[in-house]
Amino acid sequence: MNKQTLITSLLKKYPKMSIMADGNGWVSDSPDAFSISAEEPVVDSRGYDMFNYWTEDYEVYEFGISTEFSDFLSDHGWYAEWVNPGVVAIIKD
Repeated sequence: MNKQTLITSLLKKYPKMSIMADGNGWVSDSPDAFSISAEEPVVDSRGYDMFNYWTEDYEVYEFGISTEFSDFLSDHGWYAEWVNPGVVAIIKD
């Protein structure tokens, strides 16, 4: 899945998600990366916060990122990585 198609899919699935398609200085403006604000109140379909940098709940989160979200990205050839506690980079695998 290419970057623009993934962004469109994410916004359809999570309309409150704040996506910076150009990386907003946190990741390079490339076809293989973009960034997401982890400070917006976005929840997954289970009702959990999408991002929780400080959590130690490893059943719901994979390194602070919702397992539902991580699985969605992985299924489409992408992964999430923290830039800092307020920004998550989405990178093509």
